[in-house]
Amino acid sequence: MLNAPPIVLETGGRNDFGAMFGRAFELWKGDMGNLVLVTLVFMVVVWIPIANVGFIAGYTRSLLKVSRGEGRAAVGDIFGAWDCFGNLLGFVLINLLAYFILHFVPILGPLASLVLGFVVMPASFLIIDRGKGVMDAYKWCLKTIQADFVNWLLAYLVGSVIACAGFVLLIIGIILSIPLGQLIIIQQYEAAVKEC
Repeated sequence: MLNAPPIVLETGGRNDFGAMFGRAFELWKGDMGNLVLVTLVFMVVVWIPIANVGFIAGYTRSLLKVSRGEGRAAVGDIFGAWDCFGNLLGFVLINLLAYFILHFVPILGPLASLVLGFVVMPASFLIIDRGKGVMDAYKWCLKTIQADFVNWLLAYLVGSVIACAGFVLLIIGIILSIPLGQLIIIQQYEAAVKEC
């Protein structure tokens, strides 16, 4: 399997973001070819309405598999996560409704949308990984963000910036940057989910 250092915890149990970033980078380097292929296929199929929820779950599970050292990313992973489809679809629809409503709030609406994205992001991983219900996932994500706010914020910001950086670099770079950005966020999720 892939040789990446384990997640390092600081004294007091908080995650060491630098170590998590380094681990994500090592995982990304170690499986780059497969990650690029899986991301390329994902970018093609994710445009299919409604089914894209299942493809997002499959892509995320593929990255979780890599992060846990359970194997390499594979294209087939994208199409094999339909067991959490109902809960994830409910989660997506609730969030889309909230974003839609926030769209009409002048000035603070866009800022509130960014905050909402940060606050609910961990819930999607819990639904995909553990098959939790929507409300249980929301409760857990609020609890875990409160417990380790700084590292969740760093993972969200750094992971998102890196994932989007490929778009700026001639668009094709996105197939390289999305998996790295997601792996950074997954490192924080993996450290937090142990308490779930």
